[in-house]
Amino acid sequence: MIQGKDITVLFKNGRYKPKIRALDGFSIDIKKGDLFGLLGPNGAGKSTAMYCFLGLIKPDSGNITVFGENPVPGSPLYNKIAYLPEEPHYHLYLTVREAVKFYSSLYLTEITDKKVDEIIEKVGLAEFSGLRLSRCSKGMKQKAGIAVCMLCEPELLFLDEPTRGLDPIMAKQFRDLLLEMHGRGATIILNSHLLSEIEMI
Repeated sequence: MIQGKDITVLFKNGRYKPKIRALDGFSIDIKKGDLFGLLGPNGAGKSTAMYCFLGLIKPDSGNITVFGENPVPGSPLYNKIAYLPEEPHYHLYLTVREAVKFYSSLYLTEITDKKVDEIIEKVGLAEFSGLRLSRCSKGMKQKAGIAVCMLCEPELLFLDEPTRGLDPIMAKQFRDLLLEMHGRGATIILNSHLLSEIEMI
């Protein structure tokens, strides 16, 4: 499903300083149906690798294919992919329900109001569905993001440090939702610097 070979990414580090190697000959092979943990300390290049898989960064060298294609922004390939960043940036004037419905609609699939309400209840946000995102906690915003992912039913889901900053109860609920999505056939790529977090999933 995802293949990367000898991926190298260099970032500028000032005018006269040598470039930073964010990735250096990185290779990976992720199969359909995997729940894959990409582990490493902060600054190891995990997010950079994910941006390469998503086509947001073009490597300086090496090759990446996702579903057998080179990831290029705007490709129909992205109809099968969902991404939840560590710090999602939403339109904060939207309510939880409006946000879940709006962001799901970007996949150009028909989603009924009933299904939106069912998913919002499933992720534990029913009582906050009318609350503006500007007043939501980080955990509530993360749950709204996973609600969108569940509605769109992606074949491939990328998650960047999804439980960072969540309290233990909310983190457990979040893990349970991920396992449910994986049980329905989604391939999940999860970035984390915490081995214990990956082990629980």
